Amino acid sequence: MGFVLFVIAVMVYAFKGVYVNTKALAAGWKWTIWAGYWLIMLASFWAWLYNSNNWSELRANNPQLQEFIMGAIITVVISCAVLVLFNLIDDLVHFVRWLKMKSVKEVALDGDDGLPKISRWRFISQLGIGVGVLTFGSFMWGITKGKFNFRVIRQKMAFANLPKAFNGVKIVQISDAHLGSFAGQFEQIREAIRMINDLDADYVFFTGDLVNTEEGEADDWVEIFAEIKAKRGKYAILGNHDYGYYSDFDDARQAQVKQGVISHLTNMGFTPLLNDHRVLEHDGEKIGLLGVENWGKSHWFPKLGDVDKASEGMEDVPFKILLSHDPTHWEEHIQGKKDID
Repeated sequence: MGFVLFVIAVMVYAFKGVYVNTKALAAGWKWTIWAGYWLIMLASFWAWLYNSNNWSELRANNPQLQEFIMGAIITVVISCAVLVLFNLIDDLVHFVRWLKMKSVKEVALDGDDGLPKISRWRFISQLGIGVGVLTFGSFMWGITKGKFNFRVIRQKMAFANLPKAFNGVKIVQISDAHLGSFAGQFEQIREAIRMINDLDADYVFFTGDLVNTEEGEADDWVEIFAEIKAKRGKYAILGNHDYGYYSDFDDARQAQVKQGVISHLTNMGFTPLLNDHRVLEHDGEKIGLLGVENWGKSHWFPKLGDVDKASEGMEDVPFKILLSHDPTHWEEHIQGKKDID
């Protein structure tokens, strides 16, 4: 109940900025804007309650709708947060002015160019509206169209101790598929697969988060992801979403999610690396590939990654590549170690 009251308070306070900047409009316009604001708020509030009360049913029968609902709710919450931030700044300034018991002369922002004059604090309020609307629009574009805006980022890398046989090797890294967010949208994802294959990779590394919540989200995607091609091999690790942490699953169900994701990755043609390694050989020379389990900074999730275990028996391999869903964790661990390059 306390959380519900907090959400309502945020919605009401965010509306202050809308009200202040539209109250001078013609009645038809301002009432349309106010009604539209509260229609969006009430629809989002209802969607949140509906999603909370029907989580398992939606996840099983209509995951795409659930993902859209969650994205829309996050969009509204962040947009309201932006409005609240600017409202707080505006109200804090007015509160300080009131405490000082002084009148502050409004300062025109436009000079003598003939434009309407506006106080600097009114400008802050209007800026908040603009940023809030931009935030709302960009998030809505992102959850509907932007998620298909696939792109290739090319990065050339050079290492003094890289074996000569691996000069010019091409690695394609893909990550965070979150297949539960693309239920039924096969053609759009096939375009991403085509872009990957056009790169003509020697190796493809998938670095975690195949699904959002449970292994069943990947059921319909095995055949499509099996189309990813690599001349020398495909390898994968798990991300935090691949362990069943994002639902009220017990330990047994979480273990089932993990094993299911591993099985799907294997059927897609990837070799899963779970605190394990492989030696990659070419023209008589070798490099090591280490894959660790997920290690997150959040205290909610078990920290399962073990780079020492993954590198056992690799002392004679001169160059190693580490795959981790959260690579920043290992920077300190491997700093200065001679056996990790």
